[in-house]
Parts: sequence; structure tokens; C-alpha cells
Amino acid sequence: MTTDVAILHHDYPAETRAIVDKKLQGLPRFFDGIHTLSARLEKQGAGHRVELVANVGRGPILKAEVTQGTFKGALDECVDRMRGQLSRHRGRIKLSKHRSAS
Repeated sequence: MTTDVAILHHDYPAETRAIVDKKLQGLPRFFDGIHTLSARLEKQGAGHRVELVANVGRGPILKAEVTQGTFKGALDECVDRMRGQLSRHRGRIKLSKHRSAS
């Protein structure tokens, strides 16, 4: 899995990239077929916007986007949403394989 962290307008400190990358490294536990995972961070006025996009190969491109007042809150909620999407996708894949086997 390759990860890409894009910080728009350079509004965050340098260690932010490492924090986000560390959070992203835990996501393959929920679906191990992730090819690429990208994060975009942006300050929007007083809020923080975090967008995660996962390319899982065959199938849909999964996207989670959150805007909140704090960066940590936005990042945590966005990662939680992506976990849910990856888990649901894994379930759909297993269900599809199970149905086609019978």
C-alpha cells in the first residue's frame, strides 16, 4: 500500500505529516486490498478539513471527508469513517465470493 499525504497551503507543522501517515498505516487491518491511500489536509477558516481516498483495486474508490473545528477531531472522525467503509467493503467482497461459489 502506498500512502500520500497532501497538505494544502502549508498551514500545518511539519510533524503533522508523520501523525497522519501513522494513522493511515493502521487502516489495512480492516481491508488488506488497499492499493493507494491518500489524505488531503486543509484549513478552511476556523475549521479543518480532512479527506481520505482509498483505491481498493477492482471496485469503488472509497472516500471519507470531514470538516471540524479541531484538526485532531477531524482526522480521528475521518479515519473512523474510512474504517467503516473498508470493513463494509471487505464484507461485500466476502459475500460476493460466497454467493458465486455456490
